[in-house]
Amino acid sequence: MSNESLCFRDLHDLADAIRKREVTSLEVVEAHLARIARVNPGLCAFFEVTGEAARRDAVAADAEIAAGRYRGPLHGIPYGAKDIIDTAGVRTTNGSPFFRNNVPANDAESVARLRRAGAILIGKCQTHEFAAGPTAINRHFGTARNPWNPNLITGGSSGGSAAAVAAGLSPATLGSDTGGSIRTPAALCGIVGLKPTHGRVSLRGVCPNVLRMDHVGPITRTARDAGLVLQAIAGYDGLDAMSRDVPVPDFLAVLEAGVRGMRLALCPDFYNHADVDAEIAAAFEGAVDVLRGLGASIHTFPFPQYARMDRAWTAILGAEFAEFHRPFYEKDPSSYGEDVRTRLENALETPRDEYVRALREQELLRREAAALFLQADAIVLPAIPCTAAPIATLMASVNGKTVPFPYIHRPFLTPHNLTGFPALVTPMGFSREGLPLSLQIVGRPWDEASVLRVAHAYEEATPALRALRPAGC
Repeated sequence: MSNESLCFRDLHDLADAIRKREVTSLEVVEAHLARIARVNPGLCAFFEVTGEAARRDAVAADAEIAAGRYRGPLHGIPYGAKDIIDTAGVRTTNGSPFFRNNVPANDAESVARLRRAGAILIGKCQTHEFAAGPTAINRHFGTARNPWNPNLITGGSSGGSAAAVAAGLSPATLGSDTGGSIRTPAALCGIVGLKPTHGRVSLRGVCPNVLRMDHVGPITRTARDAGLVLQAIAGYDGLDAMSRDVPVPDFLAVLEAGVRGMRLALCPDFYNHADVDAEIAAAFEGAVDVLRGLGASIHTFPFPQYARMDRAWTAILGAEFAEFHRPFYEKDPSSYGEDVRTRLENALETPRDEYVRALREQELLRREAAALFLQADAIVLPAIPCTAAPIATLMASVNGKTVPFPYIHRPFLTPHNLTGFPALVTPMGFSREGLPLSLQIVGRPWDEASVLRVAHAYEEATPALRALRPAGC
């Protein structure tokens, strides 16, 4: 097994090799550090690399495994964390000059759980400023670039986290998702991104964006790998107000069960008012045909509530975003990038009455969306209506027309932040230009296992979609 090949092995394959002592954790870490040194300068996926600490942790992991103290499938596995997630002793800037020299004393709870599982932090991943935008263009610390074409955006805000996995710099990373910030970059970079149910993973130690819709979750190369990471980070945290005391199942218990007999819903009302590029529409029809061919029953259901969802999401986002940022803005508005400052100034105008009404609407919409799952086990839809846009213009191409990229993802992704239901994206093909296209799978609350099951069945039926490596790195 060559060092370079280690960087493109799936996490579960690496875990098996480490467990069997066919390869050491140190060899895996060294291989990824070498690739980071070669590739990261052109991609800006990692904001900071923790090489020496990672080597020390790998040596310790190898000693524990040799002594028979194997902790599980993440033991000795390197990973990256988005730079809004606290890491003890390692700078966490939140993508902002306000936190340029911030070195947390404690890990975020998700990082602490990975540490207990034996995973090894290899670096902090680039983010859009304050995780507050869909491009991962950061005027303070650099722009994450798409491994399939470095002239294109990764999507955001977890752009560095997605680029790192797609480029073979890390087998897994942590991202966060308030309105699509795990799923957008995972979709544009051709990998898997999982937003768990809201409250499944602790938000303690994560810079808040909109706490009622913030999620922490894994970015990986496969659904199985996402399940392995979720298994380690999921669980109740009594010190996090958003955490829910819900049993943590074995997320991979039904992974291999296939989709025969499952009821999958098409719900175009979420996005039928938005243009979808013809290539993506055709790829989506093909993905649905694959799932149908695997034995799933496919049904179309109405849900004409997107306008209500968008109004509620916007009001909640505005009020909660403003609440966190008001003291920073009052101190020095010029320290914000123009796009985030504009978003914040709009947020500061959110009426309190509108926010209160939106909270009520959120609960009603959550109940209405849950009713869909009385008739279906999961919903499938396109992840995003276009491929990655150029960094220079931020203009996407949809059916031959150029349209602004920012917030084009909202009808496809943000409804599932408002409901808090689990949602995953996985590759479903490539455009004529060789850019990734992506399928989204949405599940009922607390049923990440079914989402992973559908994704895994689709992945197993379409192995060629995961065989290609990005040409841009």
